[in-house]
Amino acid sequence: MYEIPKISVLVEVLLVDNETISGNMFVTEDLVSAAGNPQVEEFLNEDDDRFFPFESTAGAYRLINKQQVVYLRTEQTDEEIKEQTPIKPRNLVAHFTNDRTIYGLVYPTLQEESRVSDIINEDVDFIAIYQNSQKVIVNRNHIIYVNAN
Repeated sequence: MYEIPKISVLVEVLLVDNETISGNMFVTEDLVSAAGNPQVEEFLNEDDDRFFPFESTAGAYRLINKQQVVYLRTEQTDEEIKEQTPIKPRNLVAHFTNDRTIYGLVYPTLQEESRVSDIINEDVDFIAIYQNSQKVIVNRNHIIYVNAN
């Protein structure tokens, strides 16, 4: 049986019912940045599967429906993205369908798409926001509105 190599990534997942689960998701080995960081948002956006494999810190193995994820908090920081783009980051506050709010920064990678509206309107479901330098991958489908400066 053919098996695709995966990398275990520690995350905290917030679901639409406000359940928070800590544990490891499994990202394909080919989705790592130049610095060796797993690109969780790329995995969630590129993989056509509706569910992703997850093992909670309690040891329970689950397949989590991507559509039910509000956001995933990672251990990654904004150190790598700061080195990749000379464009000034933008502040935003995202308000979600489950009464949660995330404030943070988004980092534009193209000068012609440097507004928060450009980033929030990208043709992907999951985008990275950096809250206190920590990478949080948010599901745009659960954002009600965004305040931007």
